[in-house]
Amino acid sequence: MSSSDRDTAARRTLTALPFRLHASVTCPPPCELATSLAWELGDLDADRVERSLSALGAAVLAEVDSEPEAQLRALGEAVTSGALCARHVGGPENLLIDAVLERGHGHPVLLAIVLGEIGRRAGLAVGIIAGDEGHFVAHQRLSEPLVLDPATGGLVDANTLGAMTWRCGHQVAAELLDALQPRYERIGDLGRALHVARLRCTLPFEDVSDAEQRLRRVTARLN
Repeated sequence: MSSSDRDTAARRTLTALPFRLHASVTCPPPCELATSLAWELGDLDADRVERSLSALGAAVLAEVDSEPEAQLRALGEAVTSGALCARHVGGPENLLIDAVLERGHGHPVLLAIVLGEIGRRAGLAVGIIAGDEGHFVAHQRLSEPLVLDPATGGLVDANTLGAMTWRCGHQVAAELLDALQPRYERIGDLGRALHVARLRCTLPFEDVSDAEQRLRRVTARLN
């Protein structure tokens, strides 16, 4: 990575904006939407999230290797070192970026967002891909079919995971919202469940029938 790339990466900071504003941007980074989502649903401290991401990135990417596979492995050290741990079950906090960074554990999709973001800040050509087996971090310049599993921190053969596609920030945000709503419903927080359902409808997808159905369902529970 050149010095200019490092300078640009260093200037990237998160901004807590209403989710609707970030969602209206073409191809926003998943982390930006995750930050806005957590801000909408709680008392997010954007500066603390920024410091946590910077510290994590400095810890695992102190020296950026030029080889794509080595870069993915370095990102995975955030998990293999125990700094981040995957938890599929649990409450809504496992899908909120500020809570995950503070506690050190969260849902794999949120971990994929964090790993992808610290890679992006370091100038790495990484992104999120997903399929039936979940969300993974992939490198656009890696010729081998290897992807980073955020649940283990290891590299796995993508050929064993079935069909996988690159996911934009909007698609990843939809996954977060779809997982958050039932978790809020389970703990009886119907106010936040309704807010999540409304935010889901703001995502710029052509087919919004599923989002509208989710909104109607939680609205009916409040009546």
